[in-house]
Amino acid sequence: GDGAKVSHSYIQTQSFGAAHVKWTSVRQESTSVYELSEVSTGGKLSRHNVHVQQVGSDTITELSTFHLSISDQLQDLHSKLVLDHPRGVSRQLHKCIVAHSLGQAVFDGNVQVNRDAQQTDAGQLTRSLLLEPRATVNVKPNLQIIADDVKCSHGAAISDLEENQLFYFRARGIDIQAARRALIFSFAAEVIERFPDASVQKKVESLIRSLLDPALPSRKEK
Repeated sequence: GDGAKVSHSYIQTQSFGAAHVKWTSVRQESTSVYELSEVSTGGKLSRHNVHVQQVGSDTITELSTFHLSISDQLQDLHSKLVLDHPRGVSRQLHKCIVAHSLGQAVFDGNVQVNRDAQQTDAGQLTRSLLLEPRATVNVKPNLQIIADDVKCSHGAAISDLEENQLFYFRARGIDIQAARRALIFSFAAEVIERFPDASVQKKVESLIRSLLDPALPSRKEK
């Protein structure tokens, strides 16, 4: 309804042999707010299909997701945001870490700004860390703009940890594994901090630490 607000948090931790497929469908009326915070670490195959449609003006949509593959897993996110009315705001942040040579991640994100969605502010960003040789990520950020009075942006970055950041830690007496651990956890923290409940944040942080710690020593120092 008009002016409604929903904060939706989701943590997916199924076994590494499971297939996990889900759909989330949202329709937002005028001046409503929808916030999704998701962390997905489990499943042999995990896929989330998200569809959000703004069906009124002055709506706000925020999607924040973090996916982690520490074995031969596939973490897959397909999202579509449809903006049809004036002064809509949408923010999408997708982050993933692939920490296994057979691990995979997919991001297929579509933001559609239609003709009547004037004065829309839409942003989309996907960032990925590949921590092992042959780790794979496929990303397709897609911003379709038909309206002419908008402020929209999108971006994608895929990398290992930056050597200058590691050097900064090591120059201050911090060993390579501790440096990598700190940088990796800070990469995930941007999404974790968006969970509205502090106790859930701590639970997710502990989960990610426990999953990543065994994987870190396998990366040889360059």
